[in-house]
Amino acid sequence: NRDNIIITRDDGNGRLIAAAVANNSTILLLCVDKEYQNRGIGSGLLCECENIFIKNGFNKFNAGLGFDYIMPGVPAARSYYKAENEGLSQDINNIAADFFAKRGYIHSCNCDFFDMKISLGDFVKDSYNIGNVIDGVTYKWATEDNINGIYECTDDAYGDFTKYYRNKELYNSSSKQKVLVALCNSQVAGTLIVNSEDTGNSTGCFGCLTVRHAYQGKHIAVNLITIGTKYLKDMGFKEAFIGYTYSGLEHLYGYAGYKIWVYYMMAAKEVENGGNL
Repeated sequence: NRDNIIITRDDGNGRLIAAAVANNSTILLLCVDKEYQNRGIGSGLLCECENIFIKNGFNKFNAGLGFDYIMPGVPAARSYYKAENEGLSQDINNIAADFFAKRGYIHSCNCDFFDMKISLGDFVKDSYNIGNVIDGVTYKWATEDNINGIYECTDDAYGDFTKYYRNKELYNSSSKQKVLVALCNSQVAGTLIVNSEDTGNSTGCFGCLTVRHAYQGKHIAVNLITIGTKYLKDMGFKEAFIGYTYSGLEHLYGYAGYKIWVYYMMAAKEVENGGNL
């Protein structure tokens, strides 16, 4: 983004050791090389970002979800609300979240945000396959003939997702990104984007799960995720990933064996208009 403000620090010999990226009222990135942490470098970058925001007339700052984001928020190893199906990565800690909390930031949402994963070696629901008919619902790859029905389904379920389904490459049989649909009486009842682009067959992922309101409560969402996960396992992938999820969805995805591996602090801070930090 050409409007990004990039602030850097080097070690005195031209080697980059820290950086922050700010835009609008949002900190998109703030990082310090491990060997240079706890020297006030991160605090200085943060203060510089905040002063830029104040100068531009903002009195509320976000780290993560705000004007734009790279990650939903600040990676953390704790929930802010009650959660289930937790399996945190050993690489995740609360250092970054504590850094922001000590400087006046709070988790600004009334739910948890997190990413989920499953090791496909642990996935055992081998009877779920593309082409299955479950309780009268057929699960298959979408073709161009299904496009209008997909738009109707996504508009009904969550219109913000429709734009992602307008990518015509999704309906190419040779594409690494495909749309799995649930069909009931020839009507598209649910959709899921399945991504197998990782050339190393390490991690596959899913996005934009929708179920038409009239068909909710019939386990269609669970079946879409489970069948998609079985497909990635059959393709030789080692793990599957679901990102940008929030409280309640860990129960849904938990049916297929997914665990929360990282939380996000949706960090925000307010100061008085024209005030000092």
